[in-house]
Amino acid sequence: MGLDANWVAAIASVASAFVVAITAVAAFFQVRHVRAANEITVFLRLVDRLDSLESESAFAGLDAFVARVRTDSILRERLKQREMVEEFRPIASVLQFVEHLSTLVVTGRITEKLVLAEYADNIDELWDALRETIYLRRVARGPYVGVAFEHLAMRAKRFIASGGMDRLYGGLLKDPRRAEFDLSARRPVSGAR
Repeated sequence: MGLDANWVAAIASVASAFVVAITAVAAFFQVRHVRAANEITVFLRLVDRLDSLESESAFAGLDAFVARVRTDSILRERLKQREMVEEFRPIASVLQFVEHLSTLVVTGRITEKLVLAEYADNIDELWDALRETIYLRRVARGPYVGVAFEHLAMRAKRFIASGGMDRLYGGLLKDPRRAEFDLSARRPVSGAR
Protein backbone atom coordinates (compact mmCIF):
# COMPACT_ATOMS: atom_id res chain seq x y z
CA MET A 1 0.00 0.00 0.00
CA GLY A 2 1.78 3.07 -1.27
CA LEU A 3 1.12 6.73 -0.90
CA ASP A 4 -1.25 8.34 -3.29
CA ALA A 5 0.33 10.98 -5.59
CA ASN A 6 -1.88 13.65 -4.01
CA TRP A 7 -0.51 12.84 -0.57
CA VAL A 8 3.06 13.00 -1.85
CA ALA A 9 2.35 16.39 -3.45
CA ALA A 10 0.72 17.66 -0.23
CA ILE A 11 3.66 16.52 1.91
CA ALA A 12 6.11 18.11 -0.56
CA SER A 13 4.12 21.37 -0.45
CA VAL A 14 4.12 21.41 3.37
CA ALA A 15 7.86 20.66 3.43
CA SER A 16 8.50 23.42 0.88
CA ALA A 17 6.42 25.88 2.91
CA PHE A 18 8.36 24.91 6.03
CA VAL A 19 11.71 25.47 4.28
CA VAL A 20 10.53 28.84 2.93
CA ALA A 21 9.33 29.89 6.40
CA ILE A 22 12.64 28.89 8.03
CA THR A 23 14.55 30.73 5.30
CA ALA A 24 12.43 33.86 5.82
CA VAL A 25 13.03 33.79 9.58
CA ALA A 26 16.78 33.31 9.01
CA ALA A 27 16.82 36.20 6.52
CA PHE A 28 14.98 38.44 9.00
CA PHE A 29 17.55 37.70 11.71
CA GLN A 30 20.38 38.24 9.23
CA VAL A 31 18.99 41.66 8.26
CA ARG A 32 18.70 42.61 11.93
CA HIS A 33 22.25 41.44 12.53
CA VAL A 34 23.60 43.46 9.57
CA ARG A 35 21.69 46.57 10.67
CA ALA A 36 23.06 46.25 14.21
CA ALA A 37 26.59 45.78 12.86
CA ASN A 38 26.21 48.86 10.66
CA GLU A 39 24.94 50.90 13.61
CA ILE A 40 27.86 49.81 15.74
CA THR A 41 30.30 50.70 12.96
CA VAL A 42 28.78 54.15 12.52
CA PHE A 43 28.64 54.67 16.28
CA LEU A 44 32.32 53.79 16.64
CA ARG A 45 33.17 56.26 13.85
CA LEU A 46 31.15 58.86 15.74
CA VAL A 47 33.08 58.15 18.93
CA ASP A 48 36.39 58.27 17.06
CA ARG A 49 35.53 61.59 15.44
CA LEU A 50 34.08 63.33 18.48
CA ASP A 51 36.90 62.12 20.72
CA SER A 52 39.63 62.89 18.15
CA LEU A 53 42.42 65.42 18.59
CA GLU A 54 40.90 67.49 15.77
CA SER A 55 37.57 67.76 17.59
CA GLU A 56 39.27 68.33 20.91
CA SER A 57 41.25 71.17 19.35
CA ALA A 58 38.12 72.69 17.81
CA PHE A 59 36.24 72.53 21.10
CA ALA A 60 39.20 74.00 22.99
CA GLY A 61 38.67 77.27 21.16
CA LEU A 62 34.87 77.10 21.31
CA ASP A 63 34.31 79.27 24.39
CA ALA A 64 36.57 82.05 23.10
CA PHE A 65 34.89 81.95 19.68
CA VAL A 66 31.38 82.06 21.18
CA ALA A 67 32.38 85.00 23.39
CA ARG A 68 33.68 86.83 20.31
CA VAL A 69 30.44 86.18 18.41
CA ARG A 70 28.48 87.80 21.25
CA THR A 71 30.63 90.91 21.39
CA ASP A 72 32.27 91.39 17.97
CA SER A 73 29.83 92.95 15.50
CA ILE A 74 32.35 92.65 12.64
CA LEU A 75 32.67 88.90 13.21
CA ARG A 76 28.87 88.62 13.31
CA GLU A 77 28.63 90.37 9.93
CA ARG A 78 31.36 88.15 8.47
CA LEU A 79 29.42 85.05 9.60
CA LYS A 80 26.43 86.31 7.60
CA GLN A 81 28.51 86.23 4.40
CA ARG A 82 28.87 83.13 2.19
CA GLU A 83 32.65 82.90 2.59
CA MET A 84 34.03 80.72 5.34
CA VAL A 85 35.27 82.62 8.38
CA GLU A 86 38.71 81.19 9.12
CA GLU A 87 38.26 81.36 12.91
CA PHE A 88 35.12 79.26 12.50
CA ARG A 89 36.60 76.62 10.15
CA PRO A 90 37.69 74.04 12.80
CA ILE A 91 34.35 74.31 14.59
CA ALA A 92 32.48 74.20 11.27
CA SER A 93 34.20 70.93 10.39
CA VAL A 94 32.99 69.28 13.59
CA LEU A 95 29.55 70.84 13.18
CA GLN A 96 29.27 69.45 9.67
CA PHE A 97 30.03 65.99 11.04
CA VAL A 98 27.40 66.43 13.78
CA GLU A 99 24.91 67.61 11.13
CA HIS A 100 25.52 64.45 9.08
CA LEU A 101 25.16 62.32 12.21
CA SER A 102 21.95 64.15 13.09
CA THR A 103 20.55 63.47 9.62
CA LEU A 104 21.24 59.75 10.09
CA VAL A 105 19.48 59.81 13.47
CA VAL A 106 16.51 61.90 12.28
CA THR A 107 15.94 59.62 9.28
CA GLY A 108 16.13 56.51 11.46
CA ARG A 109 19.34 55.14 10.00
CA ILE A 110 20.95 55.14 13.46
CA THR A 111 19.00 54.50 16.62
CA GLU A 112 18.46 57.82 18.37
CA LYS A 113 18.71 56.32 21.85
CA LEU A 114 22.18 54.94 21.05
CA VAL A 115 23.48 58.44 20.24
CA LEU A 116 21.59 60.22 23.01
CA ALA A 117 22.69 57.74 25.67
CA GLU A 118 26.30 58.68 25.02
CA TYR A 119 26.15 62.27 23.79
CA ALA A 120 22.86 63.94 24.79
CA ASP A 121 24.54 66.31 27.23
CA ASN A 122 27.32 67.15 24.75
CA ILE A 123 24.82 67.77 21.93
CA ASP A 124 22.73 69.97 24.21
CA GLU A 125 25.74 72.04 25.33
CA LEU A 126 27.11 72.34 21.78
CA TRP A 127 23.76 73.57 20.47
CA ASP A 128 23.43 76.13 23.28
CA ALA A 129 26.93 77.42 22.58
CA LEU A 130 26.61 77.60 18.78
CA ARG A 131 22.92 78.39 18.27
CA GLU A 132 23.57 82.06 17.52
CA THR A 133 26.44 81.27 15.16
CA ILE A 134 24.32 78.74 13.27
CA TYR A 135 21.51 81.29 12.94
CA LEU A 136 24.02 83.79 11.52
CA ARG A 137 25.28 81.19 9.01
CA ARG A 138 21.67 80.60 7.92
CA VAL A 139 21.56 84.19 6.72
CA ALA A 140 24.37 83.39 4.28
CA ARG A 141 23.74 79.73 3.49
CA GLY A 142 19.98 79.34 3.67
CA PRO A 143 17.38 78.16 6.16
CA TYR A 144 18.52 74.53 6.31
CA VAL A 145 21.97 75.09 7.80
CA GLY A 146 22.14 73.03 10.97
CA VAL A 147 18.45 72.06 10.92
CA ALA A 148 19.07 68.35 11.56
CA PHE A 149 21.48 69.24 14.36
CA GLU A 150 18.90 71.61 15.86
CA HIS A 151 16.29 68.86 15.74
CA LEU A 152 18.63 66.38 17.43
CA ALA A 153 19.57 68.99 20.04
CA MET A 154 15.90 69.48 20.91
CA ARG A 155 15.51 65.70 21.17
CA ALA A 156 18.60 65.63 23.43
CA LYS A 157 17.10 68.33 25.66
CA ARG A 158 13.87 66.33 25.92
CA PHE A 159 15.81 63.12 26.66
CA ILE A 160 17.74 64.83 29.46
CA ALA A 161 14.65 66.60 30.88
CA SER A 162 12.65 63.35 30.88
CA GLY A 163 15.24 61.75 33.14
CA GLY A 164 16.17 59.27 30.41
CA MET A 165 19.87 59.92 30.82
CA ASP A 166 19.66 59.70 34.63
CA ARG A 167 17.73 56.42 34.41
CA LEU A 168 20.22 54.97 31.95
CA TYR A 169 23.29 55.81 34.03
CA GLY A 170 21.49 55.03 37.28
CA GLY A 171 20.73 51.57 35.88
CA LEU A 172 24.40 51.09 35.05
CA LEU A 173 25.34 51.93 38.63
CA LYS A 174 22.81 49.41 40.00
CA ASP A 175 23.76 46.61 37.60
CA PRO A 176 24.73 43.67 39.83
CA ARG A 177 26.98 42.29 37.10
CA ARG A 178 29.40 45.21 37.23
CA ALA A 179 32.64 44.61 39.05
CA GLU A 180 34.07 46.97 41.60
CA PHE A 181 37.65 47.89 40.76
CA ASP A 182 40.48 49.22 42.81
CA LEU A 183 41.79 51.64 40.18
CA SER A 184 45.16 52.07 41.84
CA ALA A 185 45.85 48.31 41.77
CA ARG A 186 43.92 47.70 38.51
CA ARG A 187 42.31 44.60 39.97
CA PRO A 188 38.83 43.68 41.21
CA VAL A 189 38.07 44.55 44.81
CA SER A 190 37.69 41.43 46.95
CA GLY A 191 34.09 40.28 47.20
CA ALA A 192 33.08 41.88 43.88
CA ARG A 193 30.95 39.70 41.64
